[in-house]
Amino acid sequence: MTNWRVVDIIKTSTDFLVKKGVPDARLDAEILLGHVLKKNRLELYLFFDRPMGKNEMDIYREYIRRRGTREPLQHIVGETGFMNLVLKTTSAALIPRPETEILVEKTLALNIKPAARILDVGTGSGCIAIALAQSLKDVNVLGIDVSIEALILAKENAGLNKTQVVFQEIDILTSLPKIDERFDVVVSNPPYIALSEKDQLQAEVAQFDPELALFEGGDGLSFYHRFAEILPDLLIPGGHFLFEFGGSPQEKAVLNIFMEKGFHDLEIIQDYNGDPRIISGKYLP
Repeated sequence: MTNWRVVDIIKTSTDFLVKKGVPDARLDAEILLGHVLKKNRLELYLFFDRPMGKNEMDIYREYIRRRGTREPLQHIVGETGFMNLVLKTTSAALIPRPETEILVEKTLALNIKPAARILDVGTGSGCIAIALAQSLKDVNVLGIDVSIEALILAKENAGLNKTQVVFQEIDILTSLPKIDERFDVVVSNPPYIALSEKDQLQAEVAQFDPELALFEGGDGLSFYHRFAEILPDLLIPGGHFLFEFGGSPQEKAVLNIFMEKGFHDLEIIQDYNGDPRIISGKYLP
């Protein structure tokens, strides 16, 4: 076929992606084609008979080839949406997940006072820190990460979204951030997957997300033990914390870690699928 039309290329690329085991193959084919043609998905349906130019076809074929290797859609188009932000995405950090938006929403619901201080541990792309800083104009947000590459990406995303966030390179498992005052809120989506579970992950995650951001070398609970140990040094009296964790298999263990250390107002928050996903609590000495 020499004169590819939009309708033809969507069907052919969808069939190809299905054979490669790509989830939501047609949706991805349409999003990638819309990215090439600079049209949203609705507009594609209005231009089904539009012929594809050679340059457009060359770019689109390369996109589909990459998606067929299970490279994440967000890496191919180079960005993703999170809350009301558009964030650059690369292999330097986790692709922001919808579940993490819940953590941001629950943090915003705390009615944080002006000039409050917020710490985002393992900031990655900066999605949590930037979303909070943008929504809470007067707060001071510090994002820390052990990965220099992730911090470079986070700083770029903060600039792209015209948001002021301070970033530091810190390994929270061995050090504490350099601060003059304690924080009102500490948030984190830390690594919580045991390395032994790597084979159970989707190819998009296992092959393309950074291992530092995914895997914890033991049982997946090291960061929660560390948080329970250091939160009294990080939080003001009455300060809050909200951490993501690995769902039902970790719920009881994570809850027990913070119960045993005497933290107050502990709550398990569910994700969009109804699975336990976030623990929140308060530090009261």
